[in-house]
Amino acid sequence: MSIVLFVLAACAAAASEVLSTRANPGVRLPVWLGRPPRYPTAARVLRGLAVGSAVLSAISLDGHIGSASWWGVLLVFVAFLPALLVRLLQNSRVPSQPVH
Repeated sequence: MSIVLFVLAACAAAASEVLSTRANPGVRLPVWLGRPPRYPTAARVLRGLAVGSAVLSAISLDGHIGSASWWGVLLVFVAFLPALLVRLLQNSRVPSQPVH
């Protein structure tokens, strides 16, 4: 069950990023901090579902992998790695803005 939650978290996070990139064509999205100019409600719901599923999956898998707490943090990071790749792909397609 925890693997299913982990895969659900990764898919929901990637789907959230796809919705955000489709709502903001031609805009460089912030990678770490900040919010895109247009942030659809469906993307927010999917992001919340992804966070909740990732945390529950990390808690559930922590007993199976080991009792080290850093495994849970690593699992949450891995669950959001596809979303990060979608955002980086979006930003690589948009030309950078000159700094004034």
